[in-house]
Amino acid sequence: MVFSSPGFLFLFFPLFYLLYFVLPRGWRNSYILLASFVFYALGAGALTAVALVLLLANWLLAGVIGARREQQPSLARRLLTAGILLNLLPLVFFKYLLFLAQLVQDLSGWQATVPVRELGIVLPLGISFYVFHFLSYLLDVHAGRIAPERSLQKFAIYIFLFPHLIAGPVVRYAEVREQLHIRHRATLGRALFWGLLIFIVGLSKKLLIADPLGVVADGIYRPGVELSTYSAWLGAICYSFQIYFDFSGYTDMAIGLARIMGFRFPRNFNRPYAAHSITEFWQRWHMTLSRFFRDYVYIPLGGNRGSPWRTYRNLMVVFVLCALWHGAAYTFLAWGVGHGLLLVLERAGWLKLDKLRLGSLPVFVLATLLWVPFRATSLEQAGRLLHAMAGGAPLALPHDRMLADPKVSFVLALAALVCLLPDRPLRRLYQHSFRLGATPVMTVYCLALYLLSCMAVVEGGFNPFIYFQF
Repeated sequence: MVFSSPGFLFLFFPLFYLLYFVLPRGWRNSYILLASFVFYALGAGALTAVALVLLLANWLLAGVIGARREQQPSLARRLLTAGILLNLLPLVFFKYLLFLAQLVQDLSGWQATVPVRELGIVLPLGISFYVFHFLSYLLDVHAGRIAPERSLQKFAIYIFLFPHLIAGPVVRYAEVREQLHIRHRATLGRALFWGLLIFIVGLSKKLLIADPLGVVADGIYRPGVELSTYSAWLGAICYSFQIYFDFSGYTDMAIGLARIMGFRFPRNFNRPYAAHSITEFWQRWHMTLSRFFRDYVYIPLGGNRGSPWRTYRNLMVVFVLCALWHGAAYTFLAWGVGHGLLLVLERAGWLKLDKLRLGSLPVFVLATLLWVPFRATSLEQAGRLLHAMAGGAPLALPHDRMLADPKVSFVLALAALVCLLPDRPLRRLYQHSFRLGATPVMTVYCLALYLLSCMAVVEGGFNPFIYFQF
């Protein structure tokens, strides 16, 4: 069920929270777990069994690892290795088997993809995210950073909590451990106000900005479309803003839905296109995933503690893994390797975007160029678009006039203002709004956004969130 769908907005959302606040506090955890399970099962169907098996196995493994970590460290390490394999094997089977077969086929010529396609493998909803939750939990228990959760119910709530289950943010157990106890969660009042505010802002990002820009991007990325330099750049810029507002909108909605229940999730985006370097971009984009790779891959590999070449290797390993996490395709690898190389160049001192004195524009342009292979269906299509963007196509074509829609122009200008305006002026604007009176101003603002979002749903339907496919 998609957060921006009529079924969620007008049925699940009001009914869930109405019953949640009516129920006695002692029943709310059980209710959350039941509702979250139903929410997931409606989308995943029979593949819900994969998540349930991994849930029980990880809970049991973590308990044994925690009990044996000090007395029998070698046994704990073996169990950790088994747990990592247990979580990665389903991910490899469901998500990467076809890609591995394609690699074999490309290298050997043997038609390895045919028998894999005949299996009819369907990717379980949200598997990339909940596998990362399991891995971070096991690794933290083994390292002694957290104690294993004794209550299966609380552990199941941590994994199945419906706001973050399907597409994040990547929440570590330590960040919500206390909140799994109902007595440690805030009730109504400020939690309800801020939760609704964050949810509505995320909803409007998705429906009022991401979806209209996505229509343009989808049209230009359609196979066989005749490209001009203008249309190729327009499609790339629209997608660059679309993926930001789509994904940050989803995580805002997830954070808001959780806040209403009293859970506080970590922030996942901090205006990444306002960054002045690629390093800063990744400190602001999908921050929970970046921290996961930093803490569980980059630092264990040695981080930046060794020679410069080892640091560069570690960066490339992280971004190849990050690319493969997003999807099993050469296009994602091109995107990940591109970002890895830019970070290596920055770390080596060969790429200094701040010296250009163009603010965040160079970062936005580089990020936009790398979103092209990320969005493209093949490297060939990505090459065609980049070739057109570089001037290898007519500057404009007659049918490009259809793309100059006033609504698209307005949404693009609004997106650019929100994303590229420096932090300080935007912060002053926020502070000014709150000085006028937080509750009345924000209430009117949210009601207007909510009404416009509902009108957008009724008028144009809804589109799945981009990160649901990962």
